[in-house]
Amino acid sequence: MHSLTVGMACYDLGLGSFSMPSLQHYEPRRISLNQKRYYQCVDFPNVPQGMLLPSVTTVLSSMAPVGKIMALINWRKRVGEEEAKRRTRLAANRGTWMHGVIEEHFKGEDIEHHLEKAPDWKPYYEAVEPFLEGIASPVLVESAVAWWHEEDKLGFSGTLDMVATMSNGTVALVDWKTSYKEKPDYQLADYKRQLGAYAMAAEQLYSCPIEEAWCVIACYDPENKEVDPSLQLVHLDGFELISQQRIMHDTVRRYFEQWYPGKKAFTLTEDRG
Repeated sequence: MHSLTVGMACYDLGLGSFSMPSLQHYEPRRISLNQKRYYQCVDFPNVPQGMLLPSVTTVLSSMAPVGKIMALINWRKRVGEEEAKRRTRLAANRGTWMHGVIEEHFKGEDIEHHLEKAPDWKPYYEAVEPFLEGIASPVLVESAVAWWHEEDKLGFSGTLDMVATMSNGTVALVDWKTSYKEKPDYQLADYKRQLGAYAMAAEQLYSCPIEEAWCVIACYDPENKEVDPSLQLVHLDGFELISQQRIMHDTVRRYFEQWYPGKKAFTLTEDRG
């Protein structure tokens, strides 16, 4: 049996349906600079052409509190460097697998071959199945988005997982994650920041209001099969999204002051001569 943990709001799968047209997809153009990830923003209507902007995850990890950084360092020491690398690699691989299965699910493709190839990861998909039933129609999947503040000459970019119309008629941003176990509330702050950031970028880019956001966390430890998979949900309504977006704006401003080369965003263009 799968347990369901709902954070901050009541989870409702149901009240009629509504769909909206698909949104334009943008391919991410990622660049590594000073060991930090940036996006070259090309053809975004809301960002100057070629602008180089830090990724959402780069901003949040760079501006993380000292306590969180030390906790990560101590964890790597406790489990050992090789084990830490193994777990990090596994998390990335199963996340990629999970995104692929969900995308094919909504395309109506046969996902059995995915599940058969990775039987140890199948419980992650089974954990999110109840939530998938509440999505009426995805309108954007795995797309780069960007946010730009013209007055301050700063912004950020990143790749969101999904924007969808839900079965209750709302337009929602959805972020998929996997974890070995459910996370305590104090570890969910970055997830809420990410939701706020991607929502504000999507709203600015598409002039489309994001009414709510969900971080959907499939929890399961393949190495401890005595514990059933579970689903942990973090939900932000419109008011909570606005609050997170204000925090993200301030965080981006501090990132530019501390980490961005020259402290002002610049463009990067290709010389085709």
